[in-house]
Amino acid sequence: MRKKLLSPILSSSFKILVIVFITVIYTGTSYSQNNKWSGKTPEEKATMMADRMKQNLSLSDDQYRQVYNLALEKAKMQSSNREKYKSMDKESRKSMKKQQREDFRKQLESILNQDQISKMKALRESHKGHKDGHKGMKNKNRDRVK
Repeated sequence: MRKKLLSPILSSSFKILVIVFITVIYTGTSYSQNNKWSGKTPEEKATMMADRMKQNLSLSDDQYRQVYNLALEKAKMQSSNREKYKSMDKESRKSMKKQQREDFRKQLESILNQDQISKMKALRESHKGHKDGHKGMKNKNRDRVK
């Protein structure tokens, strides 16, 4: 009698269904946790940025403090502008963000020495290829005519 009760549970189609379900759940949760910047406070974002730059560019303690303060100012400005961005049209929002990025880079380059600036630019160039896969794949078919 026990075998009759367990036989539907152990059928191959049921096993396949369970495996597919687990795979879908696992994929969804791992994808949603990809963004390490979301949900962080401005202080945490500034610390992460300054730590990464200290590791990659060998910052002195004074440079680290300056980079941290600059990154904190940037993160606070971004979080305060988030609502303002929603009310702006796409082109003006884009140009405003571009101007803020350029200002940040200029201030950052005033803190760093020439070797660190060239190393930062080389790192930025090497990471450009990695970024394309994320946003590019998401919008890959957007412009395709149907």
